[in-house]
Amino acid sequence: MTIRITEDEAETGGYAFVDLGRPAPSALLSFRRQDAEPRHLGAEGWQPEVAWLAPLSISERDGRAVARFGPNVVDRIEELVPIEIVAQDGTSFGVVSWPFITPAPAGYGILAAAPVAPPSLTETAARDVSPEVPVVADAENAPASALDPPTPPSAARASLPLAEVTVERRPRVWPAAAALFLGLALAAAGGAYVYRDDLRMILATRETPQPTSSNTPPPVVEQAPMTLAAPSQEAPRPSAAELRQRYTRLIEARASAPAFLDLGETALAAHQGGTAFRAFEEADPVANADAAWQLARFYDPSNLDAVARTAARPDAVRAAYYYALWRNRSPRHTDALRGLCDANTDLAGRDERLRNICRP
Repeated sequence: MTIRITEDEAETGGYAFVDLGRPAPSALLSFRRQDAEPRHLGAEGWQPEVAWLAPLSISERDGRAVARFGPNVVDRIEELVPIEIVAQDGTSFGVVSWPFITPAPAGYGILAAAPVAPPSLTETAARDVSPEVPVVADAENAPASALDPPTPPSAARASLPLAEVTVERRPRVWPAAAALFLGLALAAAGGAYVYRDDLRMILATRETPQPTSSNTPPPVVEQAPMTLAAPSQEAPRPSAAELRQRYTRLIEARASAPAFLDLGETALAAHQGGTAFRAFEEADPVANADAAWQLARFYDPSNLDAVARTAARPDAVRAAYYYALWRNRSPRHTDALRGLCDANTDLAGRDERLRNICRP
């Protein structure tokens, strides 16, 4: 009997039934790809070490074991990849060319809106206070402020009685001051007329420029001492151990895609390509365009970034796969895929997977 893989039609994508063709001696299975390294599918993606994965459920149909797997397995295996399925006791069920399975819906369970924080006690009290004037039961004993409508400030000022102001009349002094200023002006004019010749000589002396010696040094202008701004200190990069700890905490907390994307960007800036690659994988490239873009750049042969080369070898087929996840939905993914296919026409002629991905 051969292995049969069929999509779970009861789900909207990301789930499949794996018919092993015969009874399974163990419920734990291993998925080993036969076309590239690393070849073992684990909880964090493809890895060099063997990993035993538990299905969501397993049943028996006509003497055959049928296991059901979800997106963490189904969405990680590309179409047409040769996969060997092995039981934990070493029993091999054979090699199957993985069929196309509809991936999990984009954004399902990942891009949900952030929860809204509950209002504080002060905000609740402010909303509960009514802006209206409370109703007074006893109208006769009620104060006038509780019965009458509020009076605008302008109307309140207009209704106030005007206070009687007594103006004290003071003797006027400005005629005497004017006479004093007039006398002073006349005296000044008379003095200027009498001493007009001396005044002319004084003004001529002031207007004549004084000769300057060529040997006289220019005046020294004191400048304030220049202060140099302290150079900005770059924040220290997190170490590889710190980034791995952050990654482990996010896995344990089942963090959302934005948290893994942020960790991936931080790891790239710290030149830790391995942690960045795993973080972008956890962000789910099927559901997140940025995660698919970053993973495609790790494999794209045209990307000469040294950090990317520390985590993955150039692989045009894998890069095309991640670009194709968002083809016709993202312009940059579509353009990058077109450029990759145009640059690898010879490889597409030899590799059926790349030829199928590049097919319009």
